[in-house]
Amino acid sequence: MGHFYISIEIESEAFEFYKALWKTHGIDGIRVGTMTEGIKRAVEIEKSATDDLCFIAIVAENIDYIPQLKILSKETNAPILIAAHNYSDDEHDNALENGADFYGEYCFEPKKNVRRVLLIMDSIEQRSKKRKSPNGLIVHNDILIVNDSNKAFINNIEIAFTGSEMKILRYLTINRGIILSHESIYNVAKDNKYSELTPDSIYGAVKRMRKKIKEATQLDYIETKRDFGYRLRTISELFDKGEVL
Repeated sequence: MGHFYISIEIESEAFEFYKALWKTHGIDGIRVGTMTEGIKRAVEIEKSATDDLCFIAIVAENIDYIPQLKILSKETNAPILIAAHNYSDDEHDNALENGADFYGEYCFEPKKNVRRVLLIMDSIEQRSKKRKSPNGLIVHNDILIVNDSNKAFINNIEIAFTGSEMKILRYLTINRGIILSHESIYNVAKDNKYSELTPDSIYGAVKRMRKKIKEATQLDYIETKRDFGYRLRTISELFDKGEVL
């Protein structure tokens, strides 16, 4: 599973710097110099059964992106972010009207830019509740669930989960950021009314899942809400707490 972003920009120096920064988040960068090439690469990734397009960044300096922006927005579900060196109200409105998800002035503080993109990605994911490809993938940063084959990959490594653990992971991932009660998790995880799974065994299942995910990612994705339940933390939360560099 590959996670990618596409940057449509003329200069390569800043791109190479940010590419290294995004690699620490498990996302690889692709730079193109024209909107046409950007659309082509976006479509290739969108059609891939194994790769994920996380976002598209357009550094607007010396690129006439508006004429093809609406085409790009129709061909991809990934967030489209415009960074302008000279902010313009008219250009802002034009960009959003033609399919951009964000338009803002280029910031020379890398950490702030990364955080901004992560927040936008989380916001779009929350609105859709789940990001699902035509062949049944659920993706959340380092976590990839293949529904049709009941497999899960954490940080590109296939991790063995029991049937109940897989149901819990899928439920948490689809509802990432939302606190889910023990009862609702139990109802999702049990196979049927004759299942041997009990409400108390949910604690053990989540404990095992947390350990497996943390061993693979070095991140504590699952948060316990005492006396209530659990939730899957978003990548921006981990970033804020300094757990993602």
